[in-house]
Amino acid sequence: MKRHLLFFGVLLFIILSLPVAAQDSNQSKETDCEQILIQAADEFNAGRYYGLPSLLQNCLDKGNFSNEQKVRAYLLLAQAYLILDDPIAADDSYLKLLQADPEFEASISQHPIDIYYLSKKFIATPVFTPHLRIGFNTSLPRTIYPINTSGTPLDIKNPLKVGIQVGGGVDWNITTHWSLCIEGNYAYKAFKKQSEYFFDSDQQTIVEKQNWLDIPMYIKYADDSGKIRPFGYAGFAVNLLWSARGPDWLLKNNNSDGKGSAQEANGPAEVLTSKRNLFNTSLVFGGGAKYKIGKDFVYADLRYMAGLTNLTNLENNYYDKDGNFDLANTKYAEVSDLLDWIIYLYPLGISTRYTIHAKNRNQD
Repeated sequence: MKRHLLFFGVLLFIILSLPVAAQDSNQSKETDCEQILIQAADEFNAGRYYGLPSLLQNCLDKGNFSNEQKVRAYLLLAQAYLILDDPIAADDSYLKLLQADPEFEASISQHPIDIYYLSKKFIATPVFTPHLRIGFNTSLPRTIYPINTSGTPLDIKNPLKVGIQVGGGVDWNITTHWSLCIEGNYAYKAFKKQSEYFFDSDQQTIVEKQNWLDIPMYIKYADDSGKIRPFGYAGFAVNLLWSARGPDWLLKNNNSDGKGSAQEANGPAEVLTSKRNLFNTSLVFGGGAKYKIGKDFVYADLRYMAGLTNLTNLENNYYDKDGNFDLANTKYAEVSDLLDWIIYLYPLGISTRYTIHAKNRNQD
């Protein structure tokens, strides 16, 4: 029994010691590589350039350098290769420097003149910036022309319903501030319509749920420096409505028997896709801010989309998906208005700079 306790005690001690040992090992590696970097700088200042690549290679290959240390190491190598008249190796070192810090900019006041002129051969701004997004939306239908089965004036309200969306896109960075952007987003959207005074006293409630593929295309202006970077954009979107259902039909008849009692007509889920147009368009306006984390960003984006086309398919408005007269027109007293959307989107996202960090101007 004592042997077992001793065995488990030793095993527990070893397990608990592993994270500490690993942490000490990582700190030791960082310290060793920092010492190597200091030694490399001393070698450079002493004019011993040929041994720098082999001196730095171990820490660079094993990834023991931090991004800041990589910048210092590749900057030192680029300078050495320029002095040794090896422009190809100097270009390669500067490209790797930009991969470690995509926003690095050489200046005459802070860097050697040969490094400054070397930097002019490259574009530090990423050519393409991909991004992902996820968030919420809410839709407000806008009636182009009302159609209903009631002969009395209606009091119509549209309480907001929350939907979700997920997607991604890519920015083509024309300059450090201006970008051309395109996205592809799946969006689940819903709207609610409440009508009072149907036939004087009835109430009608309809909830429609839809699946969309939105393809926004826009031009964006963004700040290019600082931890928090605001941006704004405007453009156009193609919106494909590929599924629509109306699962919650409700018609309350408050005076059907003349005694003031209420009766309800509840409807099952109905496919409404045939009553909607697949291809739609909208204007896109929005803005937000990016927060820099390392080489990447997280961002918050508030978007407004204004529909330009009628969603209702006039030819199928009174018929079901099989081409038969739709009983919902009489049972629930419902015929769709001619309408388009005003859509508010509230997405959050992540954008990355890991694609093309730099581009050699000589290779254009």
